[in-house]
Amino acid sequence: MKIFRGHSIRDRLFTAFGVLSLLTLITSVIGWSLHNQLGNQLKSVVEQDIPSLGSMVKLSTEAATITSLAPALMAVQDSESRKLLWQQLNQGTQAIASVLPQIHLARSAMTDRQVSLDDQLQGVIKTLNALNQNILQQLKLKMDKEAESQGLRWAVSGFLADIDPLIDKTQKYIRSRFNEDIPSSGIVIKREGERTIAQLNTDLQVLFRLKADTSLLVNLVGRAHHLPDPDSLIATAIQADELNLSIVQYIDNMSLVKGFSELRVRVDEVLYFVQRDLNMFELRRQERLQFEAGEQLLTSLEIQLASFNDYISAHVTAVREASMQAVAQSNNAIAQGNRLMIATSLASVMLSILIVWLYVAKHLVGRIRILDGSMRIIAAGNLQQSVPVKGRDEIGTMANSLRSFRDQLTEKQAELVQAGKLAALGQLSAGISHEINQPLTAIGHYAHNGVRLLQQGRAHEAEANFEQISSLTKRSTSIIARLKSMARKRRDSIQTVCLNQVVDHVLTLLQSHSQTHSTEIVVDMPSENNMVMAEQIQLEQVVLNLMSNALDAVADNLHTKKITIECLHSEGQIELRIADNGPGIAPELYEQVFNPFFTTKEVDQGLGLGLSISYNIIQDFGGQLAVVRHPMKGAIFSLRLPHNSHFQAEIKS
Repeated sequence: MKIFRGHSIRDRLFTAFGVLSLLTLITSVIGWSLHNQLGNQLKSVVEQDIPSLGSMVKLSTEAATITSLAPALMAVQDSESRKLLWQQLNQGTQAIASVLPQIHLARSAMTDRQVSLDDQLQGVIKTLNALNQNILQQLKLKMDKEAESQGLRWAVSGFLADIDPLIDKTQKYIRSRFNEDIPSSGIVIKREGERTIAQLNTDLQVLFRLKADTSLLVNLVGRAHHLPDPDSLIATAIQADELNLSIVQYIDNMSLVKGFSELRVRVDEVLYFVQRDLNMFELRRQERLQFEAGEQLLTSLEIQLASFNDYISAHVTAVREASMQAVAQSNNAIAQGNRLMIATSLASVMLSILIVWLYVAKHLVGRIRILDGSMRIIAAGNLQQSVPVKGRDEIGTMANSLRSFRDQLTEKQAELVQAGKLAALGQLSAGISHEINQPLTAIGHYAHNGVRLLQQGRAHEAEANFEQISSLTKRSTSIIARLKSMARKRRDSIQTVCLNQVVDHVLTLLQSHSQTHSTEIVVDMPSENNMVMAEQIQLEQVVLNLMSNALDAVADNLHTKKITIECLHSEGQIELRIADNGPGIAPELYEQVFNPFFTTKEVDQGLGLGLSISYNIIQDFGGQLAVVRHPMKGAIFSLRLPHNSHFQAEIKS
């Protein structure tokens, strides 16, 4: 990208996108030209055949509907179903008739041997009308058969109602003519009734045969209602005629049975349904003929609809051939256009890749990501993070601004830390002066006594005074040394620090605090291996700040004042908890306690920077400083730092 050196990002991007736009314009012109050429070649085919192809689809759909409904029309069992199917078939033929004018525009696909679609449609309509009339006739015959069966059932019912009582009466009459006396050899017939009884027995047998043959005749007529083939129908009709003759003979031979004249009327009513011309056998024969005629009409309709399908296939084939011819004519133009478009597209893609990968990805996005990473690390509190981005463009200017901001922030943070330490020392100054003045007064007293004891020759007692002077001197020296270490600026390196030693030093400094002697301070640090990774002076400053806040919090307690310091180990970290039994922190203030200048103290008792500075110091150590949420009274601050062994293991890995 040397040609762009010294130019701004705006100029570089404008130039790159200008070249891409030019290549895109060239590709668009090629595509537009190719589109017009293909459009002119295919226009005639599209305008002529594609609309008719859609009409053919509609025609095929309606023809398929008629094909599926026609067999259903043959199978209808009632007039309502026939009307519904006939209405749907009429709609299908009307739909075909509405499509035909559109088909006429594409008749170039038809041959001289093909029949006009108009004639085919008229043939289909004619066949459908004939089929409908056939179904109407079949339904009429079915109704006639039902009426015939109903009438026959009523006639048979009357016949049985008359013949059964007549048989019973005849049997009773015959029994009444017998003598019931049984002197020695059984029943004896009266002489005067022998001839009459014999004739009555004959008539009784005729009645039984008449009932049986009539019932059989009725069953044969009932079978004829559903006989499937003509041969069975003829055989059944012959058998019915024979039974008819037998029944007539039985009637003619009846002579003595009383009430036979009424029975003869009932028999004639039954025989009427068998002897008349349009009986059940004739109705079934006509129904069979109508059904066969309907089957022939249905076959003819299927042939006519197949002709429709043949025409549709021929038309679709013609459209396909025309389309393939148009495609063949356009292949050269397409191939040439493709070559040009591929060339320009490849050039555009290659240029885009170069711009995106070499310039945007590496030169812009890569530098921005590096700059963003540095900003995030600096924002997290690591002010030692370098900003490696260079350049004379806008990103380079941003990097320079970030470096300047980082340097200024480092200086201000160092000043704030030092100010915090000095403020803490200032708060302790009154107590510390008392702690130092008290040993100095005692030293003067012991020195005066020692001189007098030496003058009196009491050297042994003087030695004890001098030992007290030495002890008080060491105590003052220790206090001054801790003050000097707190006042010194921190070292930049993080090293192993003993947490027990830090707590001891802080407690030593707090001996002069006004609340220390009235507060119970419980230290629970059982483990000797409380080694953490930190900078000792800054860590002591954090613990001192937390302890000072705890002492201030319990200052107003009327009863017990208690501060607990405990040490916990968990997952490569050591947690130092400082808890007090003061008023605690309101839950809504948990998220604000570490904000700069946030304080709950009086205006002249603090700036609100102590916890904010402590929070950033612990963040620099790779640890965490937080408020522990709990339902009990008082506040608990948790200070987590990495254990030195875990820290060393991470470095090795």
